[in-house]
This record gives sequence, C-alpha cells and structure tokens, in this order.
Amino acid sequence: MGRRDKLIRQHLRERFVVTLRNGESFDGLLVDADEKTYRMVDVVAVGERSRVAVDGELFLPRADVLYLQKPGGVA
Repeated sequence: MGRRDKLIRQHLRERFVVTLRNGESFDGLLVDADEKTYRMVDVVAVGERSRVAVDGELFLPRADVLYLQKPGGVA
C-alpha cells in the first residue's frame, strides 16, 4: 500500500467534497478506496445553486478526481 492509500484509508467514514476534472462536485461519506477507485455513500451532487441526492453508492475513478476537500466547521 502506498503512502497515498494509507493517508486516504485513515479518513474512511469521513465526509468529503470531491471535485472531478470536468468540474462536477459531490459531497458524501468516503467508505472505501483502492488504487483506482473511491467509493462513497450518502452522496449529493453539488451544483452552483442546488444539491441533488444521488441514489445508491457512487464509485469515482481516481484518475477523474481533481481534489478531495474535507469540509471544515464554522469558526
């Protein structure tokens, strides 16, 4: 397991906003990850003016992910 995988695996069962290379974003609970894919549940698609629930699990190819953001609390 590479360092990248170890870091991600330490944060399983935590909420992330994932932004894809095409600009789409998803907010959900990261439940699994391997060298090629992230698996999320309790996901909503995040748009400029709306949030739409995603039915079921979402599998995202790592190659399509621009970045993951861990939402912070209110300061």
